[in-house]
Amino acid sequence: MDRVAVAAGVLLWSGGPDAPAFLVLRNARHATWGFAKGHLEDGEGLLAGALRECREEAGLQLSESSLLPGFADVSHYRTPEGVRKRVVMFLAARPCAVAEIVCSPEHDAMEWWTAEQAVERFEFEELRRSVIRAAEHLREGARDREGTG
Repeated sequence: MDRVAVAAGVLLWSGGPDAPAFLVLRNARHATWGFAKGHLEDGEGLLAGALRECREEAGLQLSESSLLPGFADVSHYRTPEGVRKRVVMFLAARPCAVAEIVCSPEHDAMEWWTAEQAVERFEFEELRRSVIRAAEHLREGARDREGTG
């Protein structure tokens, strides 16, 4: 059976939960856009790996309590090289201050995209699906807090 490469990351957002913008990073090597995520290190759990990647790639020191309970978007796919991959994306509980983000040398650009922009611009379906689910989760939470859900 093929080995599965496991990765984890955090969907960071700014603005309000009814119209969030998500942090996207452009990989300096292959010029593709994505989120703060990466492969787990040996013996590392999903949450620990996601928080480490967020620190390394976006410069944010988050804790487990910084993540929104009840959200973990899981993708399964094969890379162009044929590697089976499983990616788990968590969602930051609160909006990030744009000025707090420090892009790693692994990336050559960062932008904030709305869910609609992400759907138009991401080349991979898994990324489009993750951002749509995150935006829906944030909107539903906002409605629930307002008592209109």
